Amino acid sequence: MPRTAVPAPASPVPRAADSDRRRTSASVVLRSVLEHGPVARSTVARLTGLSPASVTEHCARLTERGLIRESAAPRRSNGMGRPHVPVDLDDRRFLVAGVHVAVPYTTVALLDLRGRVVARRELRHERTEPARVLARAAEALAGLLAEVPGRRPLGVGVAVGGWVDRETGTVVEHELLGWREVPVRELLGARTGLPVRVDGHARALVHGERLFGRARGSRSVLHLFVGNMVDSAFATHDEVHYGPRSAAGAIAHLPVPGGTEPCACGRTGCLQAELSERTLCRRARAAGVTGAAD
Repeated sequence: MPRTAVPAPASPVPRAADSDRRRTSASVVLRSVLEHGPVARSTVARLTGLSPASVTEHCARLTERGLIRESAAPRRSNGMGRPHVPVDLDDRRFLVAGVHVAVPYTTVALLDLRGRVVARRELRHERTEPARVLARAAEALAGLLAEVPGRRPLGVGVAVGGWVDRETGTVVEHELLGWREVPVRELLGARTGLPVRVDGHARALVHGERLFGRARGSRSVLHLFVGNMVDSAFATHDEVHYGPRSAAGAIAHLPVPGGTEPCACGRTGCLQAELSERTLCRRARAAGVTGAAD
């Protein structure tokens, strides 16, 4: 009796032939190991659409660089044949530095390759001049790295509210901080000596949630952020969208019908002015919902 082939389950890992050509084959392999590890190389090949020989080559290079390692316990496929030696992410050596510049404070942190926080520090803003804020962040990161000798930082990821141009690493405009055309990547890179990647905080959250959080494995995500800033970001078909000069998802100055709150842009009734934490807290105090101390 003829057998019916059972289709393999869909994988959240993008196949190498997908429309997103910016990912290299090595990054696709690394993403697959992050999503599924410990995992056999043959499974990585099936999930990514790469040839077994290509996956083996990439795994060898990633192992040499200390990004993945072979799992200690070999596995047999259905109890037959040669045992597979799974590969998994190697989170013992490298770290990634993170910087989040919020309105009242900056948070700096060190994370392992699985996105787990190794150390963090919060820096209340004394002043919000860009050079001062970034200098303090660089000094705090150096202090955190000194506490974990033997761990090597790969780079720095920076998340900032407002309008951020990812391609140039520039904060184009952040009204509440008073930042305009601030070359964050250049300034922080010069102080840390590390590669720096800068993104808007809403898009950074989408990337983080898709890799390590609740949206892990989701190819389409919509994220709305409401705090001191109001922003949004979205991903479809496994790609986070940016638009011209990374302005996709900018909703802070959408007009709210009947809005009465003055906005820093000079208009009245912008979405951020109407829904920000500051506005909602002020209204709550005025209505007696919370006390002044809250």
